[in-house]
Amino acid sequence: MRLFVRNALPLLQTGVRPALHDARTAPPRLRARRGVSIAEMVVVLVIAGIMLSIALPRFAGMRDRMSLRSAKQEVIAYIMASRAAAIRQSQPSQVHFLNNRVWGTINQPNGTNATVTQTLRTFRTRDVTLTLNGDPTANDSIVYDARGIATYPGRKSARVLTLNNLQETICVSRAGLITRSCTY
Repeated sequence: MRLFVRNALPLLQTGVRPALHDARTAPPRLRARRGVSIAEMVVVLVIAGIMLSIALPRFAGMRDRMSLRSAKQEVIAYIMASRAAAIRQSQPSQVHFLNNRVWGTINQPNGTNATVTQTLRTFRTRDVTLTLNGDPTANDSIVYDARGIATYPGRKSARVLTLNNLQETICVSRAGLITRSCTY
């Protein structure tokens, strides 16, 4: 493909120089580059690999922290839903903790128990272990009276959520509210 310049205006009028050669006969420095060399590609891939090896452990740790925080918020939501049901229906309600499962029930006036919340399986949904003072097999519950005041049929304790080396603690006050510290 030859480029010819016909009827070209002088350089002063257009500001563009006419092409006097074609792409095949142009010197190498004037030819357009069509891609990258393999050496350049290898360098880029090595740098990207090094950056990923530095960043991936941080992403895994962040994922674990978010999963633990989400599990804690879900357990707190189940506790608060049972408390709210006790206040709303003026009947005692319970939050049950057993083998990484949490569920809420409320006592009906006819003597039966109705389910307030469906069963939350913390280990199945988020790989989080729910323990009672470090004992994963402990069967415990929090009982709320009709006013939403928490009574503890068992020992006073903290619910501990664990994922890998991370831990979060849930404490319920005598008033039935979630507290920052586990002092009774």
